[in-house]
Amino acid sequence: MGNFFKWNMFFTSFLPLWISIIVSDFWSIGKTIYDLVNSPDNPTISIGTLFINTVIELVTIIVLIVYSVISVYSINKTIKNQKSAPNHFHGTITRAKRANKLTAEFLLAYILPMIAFDYSDLKSIVLFLIYFSVLTYLCIRNSNIYTNIYLEFKGYRMYECDITCNVLGKEHPYTDSLIFSKNNLTQALPHEIDYFDFENYIYIEI
Repeated sequence: MGNFFKWNMFFTSFLPLWISIIVSDFWSIGKTIYDLVNSPDNPTISIGTLFINTVIELVTIIVLIVYSVISVYSINKTIKNQKSAPNHFHGTITRAKRANKLTAEFLLAYILPMIAFDYSDLKSIVLFLIYFSVLTYLCIRNSNIYTNIYLEFKGYRMYECDITCNVLGKEHPYTDSLIFSKNNLTQALPHEIDYFDFENYIYIEI
């Protein structure tokens, strides 16, 4: 798959973080308005500072909402196009087990630490962007883009599988592949599936 699809998969993996930032910024804007209405003559409140902070928060909310919609739309469109394609890759799963730990490890290792940033402060946002850019580069470059929260919401589950695929007319076994599927792949093995190649050793059943 292209890097744009990989980026969208990576971006939507952080949906809990983006939702947390949006809620936090809305809360901060509401508190700012409340303070101005109830303490209009409070000398400790700088109108200019409050205005700048509010603009930063509004821009953050708009960017996150717009790009989240774009990413979700792009993923849905790609999967739909793969399902309607005339030719599909075909494989036989010989071993499968749920990959439950990967999602939990991803949440604890990446999402929770980034909630510590203050997304109403420009300096904190810049530091977050530096950190997130490095993380994005490393994850996409090394194909660590398989833990996707959005696909979990859509009903897909992730499985660690051994699969035998037909490549150029020859059978090739692949071990420890990751497959997203709405079906329980651990039942009725061996299990025939059609899939599209998300990344090396990472597939989505269609």
